Amino acid sequence: MEMKFLFRGLTLVLMVALGEAVGDRMKWSRKEMVEMAGYGELKLSSVLLTVSLLSSSSPIPGATVGMKCHNGFRRRSKWIKAVTNELGQVVIDLPSHLHAIPDLEKACFIKPLSIPEPYQYCSSPNIHRGIQLVSSSNGSRVYTAGNITLHRAPCRKEEIIN
Repeated sequence: MEMKFLFRGLTLVLMVALGEAVGDRMKWSRKEMVEMAGYGELKLSSVLLTVSLLSSSSPIPGATVGMKCHNGFRRRSKWIKAVTNELGQVVIDLPSHLHAIPDLEKACFIKPLSIPEPYQYCSSPNIHRGIQLVSSSNGSRVYTAGNITLHRAPCRKEEIIN
């Protein structure tokens, strides 16, 4: 009985002594700890989304497009917004907290949020489009929502998207 107690006590003392000795050699810098945790300068993954906003066949520059994802039970992310370029195209780089959402194609949608004055038509304000995976390689994924086309139609002033 005394031998077990002595053996356990000696083992504990050795573990503490070795732990302190190893601990002195195993000190990491802040940069190393940040990289081990998956944060820091180097991105571990990248998720991009592309979409084009068109009016009949011409591009709509300066429109605000938003993306929203279901990221849990009855939870949605905040709007991720971007503005279309002169060709009516936009590329959205998803924040890293949305990269791990399973079935991103089913969880996310994209929608025009505001349209510049010359292109405001009577369109359903609920125009939204799902996304599709285009390519995936080396930790990078690219999704697209394709072309979203707004059609001219006569409408009342309160029906204009903005």
